[in-house]
Amino acid sequence: MANAPRLVPVLDVKGGVVVRAVAGRREGYRPVVSTLTTSTEPAAVAAALRAAAGTTELYVADLDAITGSGRVSSAVAELLDGATGPVWLDAGFGPRHDVIDLPASPHLRPVVGFETCRTPDFLRDFTFSPCSQTLAFSIDLRAGELVGNWGVWGVSGRRDALGVARVAVGMGVRTLIVLDLARVGTGTGSGTEELLGAIRGAFPQVELIAGGGVRSWDDVDRLGAAGADGVLVASALHDGAITLPRPAAPPQGPPPS
Repeated sequence: MANAPRLVPVLDVKGGVVVRAVAGRREGYRPVVSTLTTSTEPAAVAAALRAAAGTTELYVADLDAITGSGRVSSAVAELLDGATGPVWLDAGFGPRHDVIDLPASPHLRPVVGFETCRTPDFLRDFTFSPCSQTLAFSIDLRAGELVGNWGVWGVSGRRDALGVARVAVGMGVRTLIVLDLARVGTGTGSGTEELLGAIRGAFPQVELIAGGGVRSWDDVDRLGAAGADGVLVASALHDGAITLPRPAAPPQGPPPS
């Protein structure tokens, strides 16, 4: 049965401002231009995104932590402090971190990404930690291929994302994110429906989140039909391509005689 996935707005933060890029090219990040707000300040953009998506939920990528410092930036820490709902935080958690380094927030949902995790052992440490109930593991792809150290995961090749899902779920991970970085900000659709369907079929119990390239409510519906429980959305909200309330479906014409 198809899901009616919820929208999870995404905030990319770098240098204290909200940024936008295309296809995951980090060198191309620029301050966001949005129809929702003229501000690039994280708290203001977060509030506008939440209102546009009708949720208190937020996915935050702390690009300074991911690409350099390894520690949650002050701008992102302030978002956590002011949160009233779940905050999915991707801060490049990997072997240089320890679980005790996580920000103290009742709203935190830490995201461990395949790109920075490097080895299954680090993910295993998280699944035995107090945050195991809220942990999400992101299967990071680029044009359908795993982005990261896939050779140590016991999978058949760089396109065996289902094998990575199998390892993660076997460790106790309850939430999986499927994200194709090559699609981010492109408005070309997610392109991960087949993989989502395979993961949903193999692991019907997991929470499954999809992202990358979502451009319309039709994309959201396709991802829901593939098994996604939630859809990460950024550019489509900033551009006004996805709005609430959702537009009504056009009336059906009379059946052919």
